[in-house]
Amino acid sequence: MTAEAVRTQTPALWFSTLTSRIDPAYRERALVSGHDVYLRDVSGREYLDARSMLWNAALGYGYRPVADAITRQLQQLGVGQMIRFEQPPQIALDYAERLVAALPEHITQVRFCTTGAQAVEAAVMLSRFVRRPDEPHRRDVIALWDSYHGIGGLASGLTGEKPLHAIEGRTLSDVHHVAAGDIEALLDTIERVGAQRITAVLLEPILGTGFVELPESYLRQVQNACRKFGIHLIVDEVTTGFGRTGSLTVSGRLGLEPDMILLSKGITAGYMPLSAIAVNREIATRALDSDVVFPHGSTCDGHPLALAAADAVLTAFADGKIFGNVIDRGAQLTTAVQKLATELPIITGVHGRGLMIAVELAGTGGATMTAIKDACRDNGLLVALCGDLVLLTPPLVITAADVDTLTDRLAAGLRAVA
Repeated sequence: MTAEAVRTQTPALWFSTLTSRIDPAYRERALVSGHDVYLRDVSGREYLDARSMLWNAALGYGYRPVADAITRQLQQLGVGQMIRFEQPPQIALDYAERLVAALPEHITQVRFCTTGAQAVEAAVMLSRFVRRPDEPHRRDVIALWDSYHGIGGLASGLTGEKPLHAIEGRTLSDVHHVAAGDIEALLDTIERVGAQRITAVLLEPILGTGFVELPESYLRQVQNACRKFGIHLIVDEVTTGFGRTGSLTVSGRLGLEPDMILLSKGITAGYMPLSAIAVNREIATRALDSDVVFPHGSTCDGHPLALAAADAVLTAFADGKIFGNVIDRGAQLTTAVQKLATELPIITGVHGRGLMIAVELAGTGGATMTAIKDACRDNGLLVALCGDLVLLTPPLVITAADVDTLTDRLAAGLRAVA
């Protein structure tokens, strides 16, 4: 087959979810290697990854302690499961102890899943499952507009993105969305629906759609309302957890005490698929005291290789240096973008926390934003988009020099279009 035929042949791979077409150019841009915060494609071009794959490559590429931990576990016990037979892998027991000890003190148990969306769905099911016999009507969930909790089934219905509802169909009558940050809207919904019908409030401390940080005062008001009405508070930290904002969890940094904390993405630094539902003693006790086993799980939940990776990630975070780097590099990047805004009027602002940063652009549309993303890629920078925002979520190990490179390449991409 000629080189031209290779370039023009349509790949057999059909991408998942958010890719709109199958493009022969994928063959020339396919990624083949990576080191630190950089990736290299099949043509030899190098990119600074300012999106950490899908925000999950927390420790960048080629991080040896994680790779070595996976290799050791592969040689010792490379396959395991924990949904039947009551013989979990030893590493599952050991890592669960370490993780619970690192989370807020009121957390006592952790249940492993495979994906963030799966953990979200399981948490809502668990909230309903542990309800007392005198609470048969507690099934409804309140979530926030502009939140992101995953795609597919219940996860799509919980996600607060109207375009997604339009595509997949809004069939969940027991999910109620309210404006983020508006405590009155939440209280009004509780009153309208009836507190006795609501099982949980589900929220992200920083919204996955647009990176809007919810005020601490609001989060505490939501927590107080949940306690008052006997509603479970589920905090989705799939994105914000494991260092992305400069701490292991936002809940822990703020001293919140949700009934459940959901974790994924950075939990293994992206090296293996894993998620976790961390619960308080009351949730765990009610579930375990039930006459029926909580009916949720899949074959690869808590896979031993994933847990080995997760254990190595927790070790990497133990001395707090990476968290400090996230805070310092986030401040450096924010300041650099603010300075860039004085040269490029298309930039109207920047917001976020740690290395979860959104660059606000003006006068752009879908085609322009796509052109900006492509121009950044042509200049060796991979970024993500959300509406009129460029999202910057580089690996947490990014250096000061790398931030300078990121800023220069972002500026080149914006100038090429603006």
